[in-house]
This record gives sequence, structure tokens and C-alpha cells, in this order.
Amino acid sequence: GGRVLMRDRQLQGLLIAGLMTALLMAWFLFTQDGFSWIQALRHGVLNAFSAQSTAGFSTLDISQLNAGAKLTLIFSMFLGGGAGSTAGGIKILRLFILGQLLYIFLQRPSMPKQAVAEASLGKRRLETDEIQNALSIIFVFLTFIGISWLVFVGMGHNPLDSLFEVVSAIGTVGLSTGITAPDLHPILKGVLCADMLLGRLEIIAWLVLFYPRTWIGRRMEE
Repeated sequence: GGRVLMRDRQLQGLLIAGLMTALLMAWFLFTQDGFSWIQALRHGVLNAFSAQSTAGFSTLDISQLNAGAKLTLIFSMFLGGGAGSTAGGIKILRLFILGQLLYIFLQRPSMPKQAVAEASLGKRRLETDEIQNALSIIFVFLTFIGISWLVFVGMGHNPLDSLFEVVSAIGTVGLSTGITAPDLHPILKGVLCADMLLGRLEIIAWLVLFYPRTWIGRRMEE
């Protein structure tokens, strides 16, 4: 029932991340953009959860936000929703796995040499395949974000706004600082289209599709 649902690590993580980013964004809106606390909280909660769930709805003109608010939304869009959901982003579960690995890495120097540290979520031990899959997707996401961002910056766009557009596209969110428009350069439109396709299928599926062994190996077996 409800108790079991509230003990779910992903749900807890999503609620905590959403609340933290909502409060952080509200603080930026209140301190730097002149909103009252009530307005800042209302806009902060709605826009932060919209970005994290990749719903793409906004009550603000993104282009007019301060840098802190934009970075907060970028983090929310990059994080995304839970594993198995329709939301984009890297998913909260993979962030948990990365956090576990970092925790073990920091703890290892203080552990006895014979001690064995295993990554786990709750009481469940993480399998090697799960860890490799999570790290691979995070790495590939960051790689494509970096490449796409460099293309935008190289064509004269603001670095922060360019990062916002790229993360929004690869997270299939739909929020924009105004760069994405009908008059956007065709090359950049192509970059955003590729990012949206890659992000929707979490990139790995496309890499497998175009990996020669996927087709050559199957033919040889036949």
C-alpha cells in the first residue's frame, strides 16, 4: 500500500530532489529576480518539478531567468524521472548507483585490506551489469551533451543558454531559452533533432542499432 510505496528509494529520491531544486530555484527567483516569496515558491515548485518530470511546462520566460535558476533547471532536466517512467534524463536510479560507487571509493582507504565493499541499494546488492549499464549511459549522455554544446557555442550562442537547450533536447523536455526557433541554423536544428532521438531511446539503443556486430554477428549465426 502507501507505506510500501513511500519506502521506495526511487520515489524518495525523486521527492527529495524535486523539493531541493524547487526551493533552490525559489531562492534564486526571490533574491535575484525580484519575486515575492509566495511567487518565488509557486514558480519554483511548478517549474522545477516540470523540468524534472520532463513535462516541458513553464510559467516563466526562461530567457529572462538568472544564471542560478537556469542551472537549477538544467540539473533537474538532466536528472529526469525514475527508471521505467516516460520521463527523460539519466534517471534517479542511475544517480543512486553513481553515488554508491563514489561512497565506496571514498570509504575504501579507511577499510581493512581484506574487506570487500559491495554497492547496494537498500538491502539489494547491485549486479555488475547494472553498474556498468548505469555508468555507460551517464558517460554517453555527458559525451553527447558536451559535443552538442560545443557546436552551439562554436556557432556564437551564449554558453549557458546553449547548455540549457542541449540538455532540454536530450532530456526530451521542451523548455527553451529562446535559441530554439524557426530561424535557428539548420545545423543546430539537426543537432537538437539528433539529441532528442538519442535521449528518447537513452542513446545505447541507437549505438547497438548501428554497431556492425549487431547485424554481422546475426548473419554469421544464421
